[in-house]
Amino acid sequence: MVLSPRCGRGCRVLSSWALSLLAVLIILALAVAPQASAQSTVYPMISNVSYTLFSTAQNIYNIYTMNLPQGATAMISPMMWNLIGGSGNVTMTLSDGHLTVDIDITNVVRSLTATPVVGFPDIMYGDYSWGPFYARTSTYSFLNLPMPTSQVPSMWSVVSYSLSPPSAGSFNDFSYDIWFVRQPGTTTLGPGDVELMLWMFANQSLAGLPYWVTWHPVIMPTFINGQVEDLTYEVYILPRVASSSGWMLIILIPEVNYADGMYHGYTQGVYGVNLSDLVSTTLNIVGEFNGTQWEQGLYLSAIQVGAEVDASANGVMSLSFTIYSWDLSSSLSAFGNYTVPTTTTSTPTTTSTTVTSTPTSVSTTTTSTSTTTSTSVTSTSTTTSTSTTTSTSTSVSTTTPTSTAKTSYSRRTFFTVTPTIVAAVAAVIAVAVVAILMFRRRG
Repeated sequence: MVLSPRCGRGCRVLSSWALSLLAVLIILALAVAPQASAQSTVYPMISNVSYTLFSTAQNIYNIYTMNLPQGATAMISPMMWNLIGGSGNVTMTLSDGHLTVDIDITNVVRSLTATPVVGFPDIMYGDYSWGPFYARTSTYSFLNLPMPTSQVPSMWSVVSYSLSPPSAGSFNDFSYDIWFVRQPGTTTLGPGDVELMLWMFANQSLAGLPYWVTWHPVIMPTFINGQVEDLTYEVYILPRVASSSGWMLIILIPEVNYADGMYHGYTQGVYGVNLSDLVSTTLNIVGEFNGTQWEQGLYLSAIQVGAEVDASANGVMSLSFTIYSWDLSSSLSAFGNYTVPTTTTSTPTTTSTTVTSTPTSVSTTTTSTSTTTSTSVTSTSTTTSTSTTTSTSTSVSTTTPTSTAKTSYSRRTFFTVTPTIVAAVAAVIAVAVVAILMFRRRG
């Protein structure tokens, strides 16, 4: 290297040090660039295909399988598991990566007459080997369900949705329904298995209901309309669903939009949770409630997103909701700026629930029936046993959940240091070092 006469030994030292730093920064940039690219990838859970799944009131388990990137698939279904009679249809329309669900059914006849849920129109991903579907979708390589809970990656699941004001009937909740099993591929759920529901929107209260255990609140980072909040969730536990041989049900309700003695969550918006955080939270609750040995050996089997719906007192459902997107990514920065759905704000009908029937007796652990249900469906070829219990009856009141009476979480603007940012900073420093060297040479 030819140095300026002004540049003596000190400049040689500087040049040597600068070149070494430059080499390190270049290596760092090259190393993180592939990771930055991978971590910025968004994996859709709704296909871009244009398709309409039209299901009559007699075809309650109709399904359509969507093709996703990398050979993965997901399934949509009206899943009207508690409907055994009625007139009308459920229309599920896929278009431009959106799913719109329109429910128009009259003369509703329920299988479980005291259960205030008719169905759960939803998207399903993973292994749902028990009834009514006995099905498994193809999966992304990074979320190959069923998989041990210890292997679930740090992956954000973000849903953009909107519930339209009901013309008749009601939304009980809009939720994740996530299944953990002891034995992958099991066709029967039992006491060792766990169902977790996270109600992004809630329209019924579980506080004080028989058989339900009110657990202590938990805090979990949650992505709400472009910001991360350390959000507090109410926790309710049903030790056994339907009977002493049933599985464990845990329900999380975000402590936002308090009205009429309960939290309602959001009727619309962009809502994201990290699957790893969600799994850890679930395992902690299971371990605290049943003993730490219960945390071991569980597999994440299936993930559903949908709405539990109910009919009016005269047996009518006229409801509509849209899932604008459901995406996965290991980095929130990959989602960019989400457009928050804007529709007319609904005034939800609050269903205040009370148990009027006595459920199947349980062992020493208390049991109940709640917002999930237990149904037996018999077809010509198979007998399906779907469970989702419910405990409630019929007191209905109307309320507009606008006030937030309790805000026990802190809001912070979302910022994440990602490999993309690291690579960019390294590149800027490298350019600065080169500029300094060139300036020194000219001097």
